Amino acid sequence: MLKSNVRHAAILIVFTLSFLNVLGNSLRHDQYSSLLPDTLHIQYGKDRIGLAKISRNFDTQSQKSSSSYGAKRIPDLKIDVISEVSYLHSHKVTTYEIQISSAKKLEEDLSVWFPLKALENFDHLVLPLKNGTIYDKKELSDNKIASYRCAGIPEKYIDDLAIPMVISLNGGKGIAVYTDPYFTSLYESGAIKWSYPKKVGLEDKTEKRIIIQVNGVDDIESGMDFYYQTVLKDVPPGPDWIKDIAMISYDYMSDKGRGWYNDIDTLTKITVPKDRQKIALCLHGWYDIVGRYCFDEKTGKLDKKWNNRISGIDLSLEDLHDRISYARKRGFRVLMYFADGVLSSKGLPDFKEEDVLEEGGWNGPDVVGGPYHRNIASKRHADFYRNYASALFTEFGPEVDGFVWDETFYIQAGNLGTARFPGYIDRIQMRLIKELTALLHTIDPEKAFFTSDCIGPDWSKDVPPYALVGDGTYQDSHANPHFWSYGIFPNYRNTLWSCNWDALKYFEFTVFGVYAYNTPVVFTNGWGDNRGFSEMTLKERRDFIQLFDYRKQFRTKLNALHHLPLYYGPEEK
Repeated sequence: MLKSNVRHAAILIVFTLSFLNVLGNSLRHDQYSSLLPDTLHIQYGKDRIGLAKISRNFDTQSQKSSSSYGAKRIPDLKIDVISEVSYLHSHKVTTYEIQISSAKKLEEDLSVWFPLKALENFDHLVLPLKNGTIYDKKELSDNKIASYRCAGIPEKYIDDLAIPMVISLNGGKGIAVYTDPYFTSLYESGAIKWSYPKKVGLEDKTEKRIIIQVNGVDDIESGMDFYYQTVLKDVPPGPDWIKDIAMISYDYMSDKGRGWYNDIDTLTKITVPKDRQKIALCLHGWYDIVGRYCFDEKTGKLDKKWNNRISGIDLSLEDLHDRISYARKRGFRVLMYFADGVLSSKGLPDFKEEDVLEEGGWNGPDVVGGPYHRNIASKRHADFYRNYASALFTEFGPEVDGFVWDETFYIQAGNLGTARFPGYIDRIQMRLIKELTALLHTIDPEKAFFTSDCIGPDWSKDVPPYALVGDGTYQDSHANPHFWSYGIFPNYRNTLWSCNWDALKYFEFTVFGVYAYNTPVVFTNGWGDNRGFSEMTLKERRDFIQLFDYRKQFRTKLNALHHLPLYYGPEEK
């Protein structure tokens, strides 16, 4: 009798647990379903259309809910939304993955609105603006909150975001609303909007957007921290050593190639060994021709020997290894120039007119036949950078501390490619930077891959934050004082550097950067002033070293600003 009662009790417990599990899954299903509306609104051409929810499912194993939307007027278009609720450090995280697909090519521009209550019910909003300042927005003059501009149709609102993040505060409680950084996000009252122009349409077979809400976020510092932990959880921070760098340099094959050695010899005499790991020297101009970079596409290998057009001397892989070793043996960090944006030379034998994305760009001695921007919507050109990076990283990755992809600012927001090769060029470049950074980290996670975004107040105000998916920025803004603030949010957890080709003429630029923005001291050789440490006067050296002695005392920490620091020195001419 006792055994029978125990058996019945056990059956009852199993049944109860099973019932509670089914009930729990049902409640969770209802919880997820309540997150989404019954209709999603789009605009197709001139027509505003509502897509009805045609199905919904809940996966008990993954604990994810999925809803599908469609409309009879455009039967080929489908939008699927996968929702998930999780917790991160006791903060509720709601993730939406929006998948957009179409059986046919878009014949009109397509805009999508994704509704979010956090953008509808608020007392005020905290915005990380593109110029590096925090803006507290308390009311809307229209339904537009702010714009983050990248791929698609990068419409600019009055308040322009550095990264796609808005913190909504209501009754003292905050919710951070994020999107992925690869596409334009227009934050509006109650929704996030983005658009696919018909010229490119849905470039991927299934276009994906990620939208994430994190509860309990009420300031920029925690907002940035959660952005890295959620949206960019697959992008690690740059290696820790980059925050110790207090002096940087570019050498553009100065003094017939001897300037590299001469400056290192001088620095060795006037710095103590323990400080040299805080100095990063970048080997620039080492290659033969911009757009080729000593890489043989047919063999997939770097040339063993070549003529350097900048210095007029013959170079070799052995010579480059010697230059790197010379600096490292004396205790310095060494970086290597990767490429000049997507620039190439029309004088190369494989040039075709269909390769041209845009005309112009840097036109120095390392360019032949005139410069142009490669169209990386063409797989051939995107693959060039992948294959070249693989060869370069394999050859020099174990020895150098990092690489610099210069002038990534060439590709500005909304570039749609050409009629021959259309595409979201800015998104392609951002994805490529992420891919190459990850490739370098497979060789050694302590290696760094830098971009050169040069986001600023005038000609480069429309550059997306490519550095978000790299290890930091080493930009070619000449240390212009008005550019620094624009790099704060894209490099928040890493570093923000700039060369200064007129480091002597505009020494005030460097001083301002060090004191106002925590940037490294910078000198250059081979261009502009064209005088490195070995060619400076005693007073000039003393000025640089005294500034370095101050800067080396603390690590890099970028901070968002409430007001921009005022600069009163000379302007660049």
